[in-house]
Formats: sequence, structure tokens, C-alpha cells
Amino acid sequence: MAAQGPKFSKFPVRTRTNGRKNQHRSLRRSNLKFETLEARQMLAADMAEIIGTVRTDLQGDGDSSNDVVIAGAAVTLYRDSGNGTFDASDVQVATNQTNSLGQYAFIGVEAGTYFVKVDLPAELQFKPGTDTQKVVISLAEAEGVVGPKIDDFKSTQIVEASPPLPANQNSTQTDGGVLGGERDMFVELTQGDDPWSSVSLISGAAKNGDGLLRLSSDSTVTGNAKIVWDGADGNALNVDATGLGGYDLTQYNGNTMTGIALTSGADHPDAKIKLRIYTDANNWSEFTTTVPQSAGGAATGQAVFRFDDVPIAKSGSGADFSNVGALELTFEGVSAVDGQVSLVGLVGRTTKRVNLTASPRLSLGDKVWADIDDNGLFDTGEVGIAGVKLNLYEDTNGDNSYTSGVDALMGSTTTDSNGNYLFSDLLPGKYIAQVDPTNFITGGKLNGLTSSLGSSLAADPDNNINNDDNGTPLAGAGVVSQALTLTGAAEPTNDGDANSNSNLTVDFGFFGFDLSLDKSVQQTSVAPRETLNYSIKIDNSGPSAAAGTTFTDTLPSFASFVSGTVSIPGVTLQHSGGVVTADLGTMQPGATVIITIQALASDDATGTLVNTATVAAPKEVNLSNNTDSVSNPVTPRIDLAITKIDSRDPVEPGSSFTYTLEIVNNGPSNATGVVVTDTLPATGVTYVGASLTPASINGRELEFAIGNLASGATRTITIDVNVNQSFVGTLLNVAHVEGNEQETNLNNNDDDETTLVKIDPASLSGSVYVDKNDNGVFDSGERPLSNVVITVKGTDITGAAVTRTTTTASNGSYRFDNLTPGMYRIIETQPSPYKDGKDRIGSHGGFLGEQPGPFVIPNDVTTTEVKDLVLGVELAGGQNATDYDFGEIAAVTIFSKQSFLVW
Repeated sequence: MAAQGPKFSKFPVRTRTNGRKNQHRSLRRSNLKFETLEARQMLAADMAEIIGTVRTDLQGDGDSSNDVVIAGAAVTLYRDSGNGTFDASDVQVATNQTNSLGQYAFIGVEAGTYFVKVDLPAELQFKPGTDTQKVVISLAEAEGVVGPKIDDFKSTQIVEASPPLPANQNSTQTDGGVLGGERDMFVELTQGDDPWSSVSLISGAAKNGDGLLRLSSDSTVTGNAKIVWDGADGNALNVDATGLGGYDLTQYNGNTMTGIALTSGADHPDAKIKLRIYTDANNWSEFTTTVPQSAGGAATGQAVFRFDDVPIAKSGSGADFSNVGALELTFEGVSAVDGQVSLVGLVGRTTKRVNLTASPRLSLGDKVWADIDDNGLFDTGEVGIAGVKLNLYEDTNGDNSYTSGVDALMGSTTTDSNGNYLFSDLLPGKYIAQVDPTNFITGGKLNGLTSSLGSSLAADPDNNINNDDNGTPLAGAGVVSQALTLTGAAEPTNDGDANSNSNLTVDFGFFGFDLSLDKSVQQTSVAPRETLNYSIKIDNSGPSAAAGTTFTDTLPSFASFVSGTVSIPGVTLQHSGGVVTADLGTMQPGATVIITIQALASDDATGTLVNTATVAAPKEVNLSNNTDSVSNPVTPRIDLAITKIDSRDPVEPGSSFTYTLEIVNNGPSNATGVVVTDTLPATGVTYVGASLTPASINGRELEFAIGNLASGATRTITIDVNVNQSFVGTLLNVAHVEGNEQETNLNNNDDDETTLVKIDPASLSGSVYVDKNDNGVFDSGERPLSNVVITVKGTDITGAAVTRTTTTASNGSYRFDNLTPGMYRIIETQPSPYKDGKDRIGSHGGFLGEQPGPFVIPNDVTTTEVKDLVLGVELAGGQNATDYDFGEIAAVTIFSKQSFLVW
């Protein structure tokens, strides 16, 4: 018969309640009848069907035996619009709900391409791309399938019964091609007495090789004929209702068998045929129909005993067609009939089985928290850490640990404001949670923190213990857990929710604190002997307490500790060898400590004074902000002083003297670029030289470059000058010293020296006497001459001409006082009556007129005066030239009274 379109409304799903497989019963009820065999050996019963089971693979192991079926899931069948892809253009054909066994069925499906789509409860999911399955039904498949044969009657077997009554015969035939391996046949005569008449059954192959069962009943007799398939019991008289051992008539090669087909014919219009199917002796079903009439009884028609048809009779619950113990085929009340049976076999629908396996929507996670006491447990008072990035990996190689480049990344997330995180919509399997390594870099949420309990191996999260640390540090990979095995309906329900598909026990604890130190100094620069005021602020930004916190401050090498304070009661600073320390104890999260230190810059401080302070505590990771330094450039301070003295004072015009300059650096710093400027008097002196060659001479200003002068060092410079001959008065010399550094006292950078230039009167003296023995010496006993005129002439140091005259005293002496220094000559006016004797050059030298040496006799000296002339007597201020004597010789030899008196 031609294939028909699908009749989905005619084949709804019914579920039996006896625990056996679902039986798909048609609501269509019709009397069993033969249909024309046409050219085929056997007709199919029902086109095609799409059936399946929707399960949940809780373990993710692919083993359906431990899966859980899904009841009540909506399964929808769509017919492809022609593009071979499931999309919005496909036509919805029908929708089923899975039954309590998770089964669904679409029956009577015609040829075409279909899609089966399942909508799951919210707690379930399909692996991507598996919620819709494609099914293709060919034209041939849409016509149904022919199942295994029950009997093809090719083996020879004969039973026959003839009068007189009672008359019957039975036979058993072993045949491997027969269901159960044995065919039992039985005939009995129920009416008739013609000894030449009989009722018979004959099995055997025809000329064309096809097997046939031939039924023959003469017109004068009536009887019954029966064929039984009940296993190899060797008994054709009794039916072994369980002899087939529970044979399943409903399935064949994955297809659903819907009935038993019988190909037959009879030459009588009222030939009846009955099929009884046993599960056991108490449970059987019986179907009856009329054999189609055919010429000569040829097997030209087919009857199908459908399993979902209502039986004519039954016992107990009727037969379970999936658990068949025996089959019995009976021709009843046959008389004057010839018939044939060519084949008894199963027919059914082409079954396309589409099982869909879902997975539970699993999740894992919990929290990342600050483990303040580092005990690996989430204790009361401890809080989560927000903004932490986590990654989830599938344990691809199944080694229970994270393997970079092997384990597959499944997703990433960050903790919420409470430190909680969750990876959801996971499939069953083994997963590894990772705290991303970027959390630990500068600026990361976990920068400065370490995994709870250090690097020791954390608890395996498969222990399902909540609020314990499951993270272990892994170099280059942050912190990772061991693999957690997620299984549907098997996760803990005491982890903060009642969901057995969620594991909220994968926690990561982090211990640590972030001590930071900020140091400042009150001064921007410092000078030797100045006080430095340092301030240090130490904070613990947590999240944990910092036990055993210590403070160390290394003072600059050119500074000494003066005093200091700590804001913690009872804590004092300790100082030794330029290092200041303090034991700060335990700093709680959020705590701040203020430390002040006063230090004194040393006298020899130079360069830059660097003060470095550090705070430390065991287990701290982030040390980048534990140390701070401040710098104070040293501004050198010097006290250059200069003193100046002259070698003599007063001085006389034309004389020489020396200025001595003493330069000292009273510190405290070394002086560099020291320059001395000496300004000579404006007039009155002439620069002669100095112990240090001047760097420059600018008029009367001498500049000396001393260079560097260490603290406490002294430098001396001498300057020689000549006093101008014409100068009389006060000479003022000014000296100034300066260096590159800042002076602490400018009052001693200058000094001046005054030198008085004056003329000390000189004197010139001698005697005039009668040189009795003419030896040029005023000897004792020789007579002085008084009233002798003595003249002094010359030029004083100012260039003025000097002429002074005196007369000798009674003792013959003369004296010129208050002479201005200069060059002088002495002229005696020759006393009468004496003759010129020998003259004497006194204490300050000179030359006699008759022997003038380098001098030229002045023009104002007469020839007579030359004999009584002493010239070239140079007098300096304050000098007393003496003994410039003039000896005379008496001019007479006769002594008169007058002469005696003169003598």
C-alpha cells in the first residue's frame, strides 16, 4: 500500500504502568482483515517513528546506565524547510512531553528531514549544539520495516487426521529457521465419517523454493489445524506457554515491531484463523480474522495482528509482547477448504532513535577573603576582598592540578563587593580555580598579600569543607586550587545554599598587610651646626595585622642624633652609631604611627645629607613602599676673618715697611675660592712686592687668589711698600677676604691698618777744638774753641733747602736739632787766628771737602770753605749724628797774655 502522510494525531503516547517498556497504542480500532499482498512478500505495518529518551548525565561520564531520565521535558519535532539547517523557517510539527521514564515518541512520520528539539527545565542544560538533533527519514524507511520471520515453512512436515472419530495427529519438527528452533503441528477431526476424507497440514518447499504451509480439508469432514512455536520441547500436544523464554516481539534492529504478519489464502469464504500469544499460561492474548479467499487457496493476502489492537480474547493481563513465551496459530472449523500460508513474521515501523543527554547546570565558587590571622579558615570578623580576578580551567589531563598550556580556560570572573565569585552553567567534570597572577602585581587587588598558610599545599576542594583555604601558590600562575570534581545532584547543600548542583566551598584566603612609610623633613637645605627635624608616618593598610613591626632610620654620616619621639605610648627610640631603631610591636589594619627625629648637622657637613628610614615586619610581600628617603643639600657656612698689621708705625717718608695679612677660616665648613683684596693707601706708598703673587693688580688694588681654605686653616700674606719721600701723614690700607660659601659673620671679613708717616727730627753735632797734636781727635786736655760759626746746609727729604747756622758753645760743641732728615753738609767758618787743622767725619759718615768722593762741591762753597767742609751726611728721622769735629792749629808761637787766654 502506498505510503501515507504522518498521522501524529492518531498516535499519541501512552505510558503503561506495569514497569515494562512503553507501548504506543493507536486510538484507531478496526477489525483485523487481510489486505492484498500485491507484488511484495510482506507489507509493513506503520511508516516510521522518531523516539528517544531524554536523560541527565550527572557524572559526565557518557555512561547512560547511571543517567537520570528527565520527565516532563518538552520535545518538539520540526520539519526542515529545505536548507538542512535548523532555523526559524522550519515548521513545528508536534510537541510531546517526556513521560516518567524520560521517553518521547513521534509515530507515523513520513519521509523527510526533521529536527528534534528539547526544552529543558532551568536547572539543566545541553552541551552546546546538542539540544537539537537532525533526523532524516527516507522513502523506504517511511514505509516501515520487515522484522524477523517466525516461520517460512521450508522444512517438510506433515500431519493428517481421517475418520473414524476421534482422529488427530501431531508432529514436531526441528528447524533452525523457525522461532524457538521447533515447529509443532497438530490436526484433529471434529466431524465426518468418510474414511476417504481427511484434514491435513503439510509444510515444505514449493517448486520455486518458497516455503508453504498447505491446509487441506475435504468437504465431508470438519476439523481444526494448529501450528505452535513454543521452543524445542518435542511436544506437539501441549503448549509450553514460556517455552520461548520471553522473546521480545516488539524490537528488531532498533526498530519497533508493531505486529505479526501472516501471508495466506483459502478457497473458502469463511475460513477463520486465530493467533494466540502467550507470556505465560495465565497471561495471553488472542486475535481472530478471516483468511482471504483465493483461487485454489493460494497465499495472496496478508493479515497483520497488531499488538495495539484489542484482542478478541485474553487471559489475565493479556500478553506482554516484549515477553513472549509461545505462539499458537489455529485454523478452526475447517471444512471443504484448501489454503496456504507462505510466511509468518514480524512487521513494524522504521524507528529513528534520538536520545538526548542533558547535563545539570553546575556551579562552583565561594569567596576570596582576607585571612587576618593566617590560619587558613574564614573566621568571624574576616571579610571578603572585592575585585579579585579568577579563572576557571578544565582539568584537561586529569592530573588534579593546574598545567599551563594544557588545561583549557573555561571562563573568568571577579569577586563582588563581598568577595564572592561564582562560575555557573558548568558541565560535570573536573575543574581548577585560579586566582589570576595579575592580582599580585603593583596596583592589583592582592598586591602584597600571600596565600593563606604560605606555600603549603592547601586542602583539596573535593573535601566539600566550606570556609577553608583551597589555594596554593604556583610560580607564574598566581594561586590555584586542586581539581574539584563536579557531579550533578551530588554537591554539598550545607555550603550556603541548598542546591545539590552547586559547590560553594572553593575558597581562597590571603594573608598580608601593606606597611608604608612616608618620610619628610622640615628643612629644604641645611647648614653645618643646624638642626634637622625629620617626621616619619607609618601606615598599615591591612588587611591583616603586622606583628613584630620594626623601624630603622639611618642618619646621614654628617649628622648626629639629638632626640626623637614615637606616637605609641611606652615606645622609645634607640640610637647607636648613627642608626635609630624602634620596636613598634603589632600594627593593626588601619593603624598609623608618627615618629619624629631631631638631628644636628656636623661642622664638616658637605654635599647632600640623605636620611633613609625603613619599616619591616615578617611575612610582608610588598616592600616597595617600606622605605623612604629625604635629602637635604648642605649649604656650607664659613667664617673667614682677616687681620692686618704693619711692620712698623710710624714710618718716615722714603722708608720701606711691610703689611702682614693673616686670613683664617673659622669654619664650620671648608672655604673654597677664597680671594683677598688689599687696597693700598691712595697716596704715599709704592707697591714693592708680596709673598704671594697677586692674581691681579688694578691700580692700588691687589687681588690674591688663595683658593681653598679648610676649616681652621690660616694663610699669611706679606706686602712690601715704600713710603714716598714727600709724604707725611697717615697711610690707610684696607684688606677684604671672601669665599664661595655663605658667611656666618661678615664683621671680620675686612680689616684696615693705618700707618703714620712722620719726620722724626734728626740732630747733627760736633766740636771745634785746638788739635794740639794735630791727630784729628779731640783729645782730653785739648782746648775747645767757642763762638766758632758752624753752618749746616742741605736738602731735606721733602726736597726743601735747609740752611742753619750756630756757634760753638764754651765747650767747643755745636748742635743742630730738629733737622728734617735729608742730605746735609757742614761748613765751619775758619776761626782766626787759627790755622785749619784736621777735620773728623762723625757717626753718620760723609766726605771731607778736600776728598768729596762721589759728591760735587756745591757752587756756593768757596775755596776757603772747602777745607772746612764735610758733605754727604745723610740723616734719617730720629738719627743723631755726632762727632763731626773740626780741629784747629794755633797760628802763633809767642805766648802773650792774650794768646794764652785763647789757648
